Amino acid sequence: MRRWMFAAASVTLIVALWGHLPAVAQRASQPAAGEPITFEQYCDFRRHDVAQRQARLAQQLAVPGLTGTEKASLERRKAYYDQLAAMPAEEGDKLYRQRFDEIDTNHDGKLDTQERAAWREKQRENYRQQAAARARPASEQR
Repeated sequence: MRRWMFAAASVTLIVALWGHLPAVAQRASQPAAGEPITFEQYCDFRRHDVAQRQARLAQQLAVPGLTGTEKASLERRKAYYDQLAAMPAEEGDKLYRQRFDEIDTNHDGKLDTQERAAWREKQRENYRQQAAARARPASEQR
């Protein structure tokens, strides 16, 4: 009986510890820095990222004293990630495949370091332009 209880307690402890490990440690299929990323790894990353963003945005929305503008911005972003998370797997894969193919400029089926760096810079510029447009007075926007 004691042996059985010890084994059950050990399994429970291992499961509990596993749940507290960083996600990176739990996902052994992730490539080392500098290694190309496959479509499957990209999909896994995107799904994990969506879940993390949903949780982070929910925490931010729970903070008391948010202004109306802050709350609206957080709710808008959370709705976007909630929509992605609720999407059927086939639809999500199709969306991720389109983005993956856009990033994979040499079309070898893998995202290398240079392709990822070029994509990040393209996205940064896009976000800069959006921020600049939001910062302009309403009379100038059009």
